[in-house]
Amino acid sequence: MAAVVKSTKAGYDAISASKCIDISELITAGPGLAFEKLTPVFIDSDGKVRPATDDSTNELAFDGFAMSLNDSTGGLPCTIKGLGLIMEWLEDSDNYTPGTRFYVGATNQLETTGTTPVAMAINNKEIIVIAPPGLRAAVA
Repeated sequence: MAAVVKSTKAGYDAISASKCIDISELITAGPGLAFEKLTPVFIDSDGKVRPATDDSTNELAFDGFAMSLNDSTGGLPCTIKGLGLIMEWLEDSDNYTPGTRFYVGATNQLETTGTTPVAMAINNKEIIVIAPPGLRAAVA
């Protein structure tokens, strides 16, 4: 898997953000689960927002991208934006072609391979979220 590190200029398109799927009034999970703004996340069975997962020891879990950070203490308000959200997420030097699909990867990253794509490049800087909330899949 090739990691796709989030741009230092990461941001989102306000028009797509006003029209995309939005899940609000959530709280972030507790200690040890810090993540940055615009990180792929999911809502766990306890109702808390956690970094999205997709590895050999977990199932794929993805609901969208966090609109705020979570520090190491947790318990912070968090809104998730998803399907249809356009973000400037890619570094200029990455040079991904439109149509490249991205998968949940390590915290604050996407990958170029994985179980189910969650985003797609629409130009060399921007991605669009293509997976709906509630994406859960068993990892083989």
